[in-house]
Amino acid sequence: MNSKIPGQIGDSKITLLDKQYDWGVYVWQRENGKWFTDGHGNILNIPSHRGDEIQLQKLRQAAAHHGEPNGKPVFFAGLARITDEEYSEQVDRMKQGLIPNLNDLGAVAAAKQTIAQYGDEE
Repeated sequence: MNSKIPGQIGDSKITLLDKQYDWGVYVWQRENGKWFTDGHGNILNIPSHRGDEIQLQKLRQAAAHHGEPNGKPVFFAGLARITDEEYSEQVDRMKQGLIPNLNDLGAVAAAKQTIAQYGDEE
């Protein structure tokens, strides 16, 4: 019997855990299940706290204004908007082997643990 744990990825032992943050972004999902974008990869979204009806109403109004009233908001906990410049900086940091986003507290904590355990190469 091959039973899988909810959130399990394939046959691996890795399980995707939902972040329990109350802050994040809502994005607009069209009726067909695809994200509502501007055609350039930018998804209609709004920063919000989970369940913030004022922000949800703003997102619904924006979707309707741009011709997609039928759909639904989907919350992504712990995510934040970044500018194109911030994205470029994060890609550069990643290519240099650094933590792309120093606001990623989990990555920073893991890096500190690794340095404490194995030392710094410098």
